[in-house]
Amino acid sequence: MKKIYIILPVLILFLAGLSSCKKFLDVNVDPNTPSEVTEKLMVPGIIGTFSFEVAGGYPVRLSSLWTKYTAYAAVGPHEGNYYLTENDVDNFWRYSSYTDVMVTCKELIKKAEANGNSSYAAIGKIMLAWNMSYITDAFGSAPFSDAFKASEGIVKPKYDTQEDIYKEIQSLLDQAVTDGTNATGVAPGAEDFIYGGKMTSWVHLARTLKARFYLRLSSAPGYSATTQADLALAALNAGAITAEEAPKSTYYAKANADNPWYQYAIDGKWSTSTKPSIFYINMLQTMNDPRLDFQVAKVAAGANAGKYVGVTNDPTPTALTNYSPIAPFYSAQDAKLNLLVYAEVPFLRAEAEYLKAGKTVTPAVSTAYQDGIKASMALYGLTTSGVYLTANALVPATAYNQIMTQKYIANYLQFEAYNDYRRTGFPVLPINDEEYPGGTADPTAPYVQIIPLRLPYPSSERSYNAANIPADVPVNVVNAFSVPVWWDK
Repeated sequence: MKKIYIILPVLILFLAGLSSCKKFLDVNVDPNTPSEVTEKLMVPGIIGTFSFEVAGGYPVRLSSLWTKYTAYAAVGPHEGNYYLTENDVDNFWRYSSYTDVMVTCKELIKKAEANGNSSYAAIGKIMLAWNMSYITDAFGSAPFSDAFKASEGIVKPKYDTQEDIYKEIQSLLDQAVTDGTNATGVAPGAEDFIYGGKMTSWVHLARTLKARFYLRLSSAPGYSATTQADLALAALNAGAITAEEAPKSTYYAKANADNPWYQYAIDGKWSTSTKPSIFYINMLQTMNDPRLDFQVAKVAAGANAGKYVGVTNDPTPTALTNYSPIAPFYSAQDAKLNLLVYAEVPFLRAEAEYLKAGKTVTPAVSTAYQDGIKASMALYGLTTSGVYLTANALVPATAYNQIMTQKYIANYLQFEAYNDYRRTGFPVLPINDEEYPGGTADPTAPYVQIIPLRLPYPSSERSYNAANIPADVPVNVVNAFSVPVWWDK
């Protein structure tokens, strides 16, 4: 009988354990793959992918070649010679943007709104709007209103016009301001890699993006530059980012966590052929601009040691090591990636004030312009000298060029420079046909005689959604390059 009393409690515990296993430790459920993905789990993936693949990925690597921050010193044809195929842009469109970032943003927004977590909804809306701006600025019309409805049977989404896309982007940002201000429900925390859950900063970012996008349409068909300028100023005056709130992504000095420019241009994961261009180095040297030290590194050794030496989009006459790399401020293994630089805020204000005043230089224009230069210098810990400000003081006849050129320098390695160039024509950029000093000919001539005005639609769209692609954009990539996006017409 004594043995029975011992076995019975063990049996009861065993049966209870079976019940517990069914409830808590079902072997068919992977504890590392939760059946329900929470808002907290979605945010890091959205921010991480956007930072590495979009803001620090293919779009800016390509645009930096076309806006002459960099050149690709290798045998052509390649992107630096304006050679591109529909396959080259496919990952940016299909995977990085639509599949990885924007679909997840839509899910985040839906879940956050259902759960009453307005802060997460705000982050989702800002990131969706921001990523969609990259897509439409690069390609023009694109799927948006129907893009995320595969579960409803819409697998060939219609294309929205760029005008309608920008209306929806502004609406998303307005909603984000409201959601972020209300900040109801669960608050984000450390999973928010940009602001750590500080929603006032997200609201300021939304307003800064609104100002950027209002000016994007300053020359769009049917839009008034003065009206867009007033809208941009209103957004800035409502509360833009401060210098401390400029959004950045953090990277680390270890494999698979390192800076994208380090991976792409320094350590050889792709190549070390991407280097600062002759054009850009010469421009900053001519201006005696102290930011050169922080944007371009001097050659470390060899015949050119201690010098700034740029490249063209052709092979170098001597070893690549005899030419300057991108400076460590941007390309160190653990360098932070600027998603948007604070200096853009005063430069947006300078341009808006200039347009509002009928393209005349007023005290408000000059003050904002100088604030932009000072903010850009401060990014590197520099104090702006009076000599530099005097040498670069606004001249009425060239003021627009000066404002946009200083913004271009401040936006080093930013995709926004490509948008600004197409929108305003400034700074004045020659096509990529330079030769090395002493050279006799350009080995690989540019495929087109203009800086391309857009990206071609990707191969996946040509294969699976061709009927919805706008008819005015040719299949032939070279011909497509000459078709401006709507806001550039």
